[in-house]
Amino acid sequence: MKIAFYTLGCKTNQYETQALERLFLERGHEVVAFSDFADVYIVNTCTVTALADKKSRNAARRCRKINPNATLILCGCYAQIEPTQAKALCNADYVVGTSDKRAVLALAEGGGPDRVTDLWHGPLPAFEALPAGGLAGRTRALLKIQDGCQNFCSYCLIPFARGPSRSMPLPDAIFETKRLVKDGYHEIVLTGIEISEYGLDLPEKLTLIDLIETICCAAPEVRVRLGSLEPRTVTEEFAVRCAALPNLCPHFHLSLQSGCNRTLAAMNRRYDTVRYAQSCDILRQHFPGCAITADLIVGFPGESESDFAESLAFVRACRLARVHVFPYSRRKGTRAYSLPGQLTTDEKERRSAEATSFCKALQLDYLDSLIGKTLPVLFERMREGGYTGHSPEYVEVWVSGSDLHNQTRDVRILVREGELLKGVMV
Repeated sequence: MKIAFYTLGCKTNQYETQALERLFLERGHEVVAFSDFADVYIVNTCTVTALADKKSRNAARRCRKINPNATLILCGCYAQIEPTQAKALCNADYVVGTSDKRAVLALAEGGGPDRVTDLWHGPLPAFEALPAGGLAGRTRALLKIQDGCQNFCSYCLIPFARGPSRSMPLPDAIFETKRLVKDGYHEIVLTGIEISEYGLDLPEKLTLIDLIETICCAAPEVRVRLGSLEPRTVTEEFAVRCAALPNLCPHFHLSLQSGCNRTLAAMNRRYDTVRYAQSCDILRQHFPGCAITADLIVGFPGESESDFAESLAFVRACRLARVHVFPYSRRKGTRAYSLPGQLTTDEKERRSAEATSFCKALQLDYLDSLIGKTLPVLFERMREGGYTGHSPEYVEVWVSGSDLHNQTRDVRILVREGELLKGVMV
């Protein structure tokens, strides 16, 4: 059969799609583009915002126009949270939740009587082992080491969609890492819903840094990149142990959400701006020139104009290399849904546009700081008569050249053009 995938949302969803690709390929099926005529369309949905819900539904409807007779399977977080709505609005054949991705394979091949199946209720099983890596030819592989979250931030549905934190056992992580190296990947990204909680559920009581050290030592010839970190994870001991790993990328995505303490408290975040700034300082002490990136939510209920200005000022003080800005999305079932001081859509969009412009200037400042430096670049694809790839700081770099795919070469940075750095190979 011809199988087509469409993935929305986080790197965990991307990992799970890649795992499904691998499982289908191993069974002799063909994976095609989502825009192609396929026998089965699989939409891996997201529900982090109302817009993500809408995009999930639109993707499902789009495949129906390509092949009305195809089997349509929805999986992921939107499918878990709103299964009845997803089935009705998307005219899906099957709706699968977040706990058993292998059910997707079985339904695609053999079908079943139930249109809504495998939604978890109550205690979840252990961490679901899925094979890392997907289609051949990729340079970077995702490795999901953790699933679930128990932080219950006041604006977020993900703990309800994913359940409590579960960790990949360390021997399984080593096995998948070595298999990815054998498959030819040159970079591994450790991902999950809240990777800072790694190991808390394991009998060995491991921590994230224990896993990072194990992965880096198991694959010394590849780069290892971390997914999003809770700021309190970054301690002096954590940074010292990380700095001793030569193949760990100096790119740290520290979850921020707001630079205003009053807003952070309303969000039920478990740190304040003082602790966040401390994490930035610790990382820069041990990784000079590292890229620290973040997410920022604007227009949260009760966020005043002065709170918004305070948040942007804090982002500037932290000298963040890149910030993804999101307008607050009101989600039924969360505590923030009922908070007073809900802002209008127009006001949230205005603040989002202002914050995006503000953060773009900070990003360009960071890129300019790399001009004149020599960076090792892992090349991924052809572009404009040359090749582009990413440095350990996850900065995109272009050089003139050919046949560079999946090679790491040292590049001296000469100039910035927009968000792209250009240089020459050394």
